[in-house]
Amino acid sequence: MGLPTRSLGLAPGPIRVPTRRGGVGSTGKSSAPRSAGRPASASEAPGASEALALYPGMAAAFPGMGRALADNPAAKRVLAEFSGASGEDISRLVLEAGESELHSDRAWELAVVATEVAAFEAFCAEGRVVSGALGFSIGAYAALLGAGMFKVHQVVTMIDIVLEASRRLPGRYAMVAITGPSIDEVGELCRSGAVEVSSVLGQGPVIVAGDLAATERLVEKISPFALRVTHLPVRWPLHTTLMEPVATALDRGRRSVGRLRPLRHPVYSGLDGSRLTTPSEAWNLLVQHLVRPQRFDLALPAALADGFGRMVELGPGTTLARAGRGLGGPSLTVESFPVSERGPVRGAGQRC
Repeated sequence: MGLPTRSLGLAPGPIRVPTRRGGVGSTGKSSAPRSAGRPASASEAPGASEALALYPGMAAAFPGMGRALADNPAAKRVLAEFSGASGEDISRLVLEAGESELHSDRAWELAVVATEVAAFEAFCAEGRVVSGALGFSIGAYAALLGAGMFKVHQVVTMIDIVLEASRRLPGRYAMVAITGPSIDEVGELCRSGAVEVSSVLGQGPVIVAGDLAATERLVEKISPFALRVTHLPVRWPLHTTLMEPVATALDRGRRSVGRLRPLRHPVYSGLDGSRLTTPSEAWNLLVQHLVRPQRFDLALPAALADGFGRMVELGPGTTLARAGRGLGGPSLTVESFPVSERGPVRGAGQRC
């Protein structure tokens, strides 16, 4: 499929939905997560009491991020399933791994997605209902797994395809969070194909990514006007057009991923909040989200316009819940699970 080559500007258009044939059926033994109760189907509008699940990106990871789920039977089953599918000891990673081990490429991504899906299962095991989902960055994998479109081994396959293609990218890259200047001010200094806006939460930093030299030039220009500039421990130019070869590799690998199942509830695009109800729409999101910026500031209001009265961040962080509190309005009930915003103090490695 054709991928965008335009500058990833500040008002992305709707996701294009290609016409595709279904993939080859999966023969794996992993089981899809089950939401409790009767959530809205992918085509139904949610009720005001139903929850929109938020799944954060890799920056939410911190050492020991799975400890709040360590004794939960539903969560333990998920972690064991991820371990079996990936060949990694995921339980040990989310409970015991230090900063350097946790932030190695494959371990980092698997640990974040596994913790989020484990939180989803633990949440549903309490009899609570998820009726829609919005995944930020790699959280899109967890959102679609929770919606029943994938099994665990399929998500592991996709992570491996993306990592292998990322490692073949030429050059050196950087990702930087810039606090203070607006997205428009940061965007004016970006250059398509060199350094681009990568993600925006709302109130908080604008994240850029791109070629190392081009990113450092942007940092030099904007630093006098910024409150803070933080270099992030990410090696790839995520959510920019420099990832186009990786997006192409993922799309070509669809057959190896296997059969895509119907969504049990809608999933909202982290690019612009588009409501995705079919496997083809959701697959296109996964391809497009590699090359287009994550816009939580646009996506969450669009998702909430469907009528959700509750929002819960599932996984290791509280960043999306905090950002959502400012974007959702006073009538919205906001929480994070399994650890509340006022929960136990986490390790020094925690990143928001």
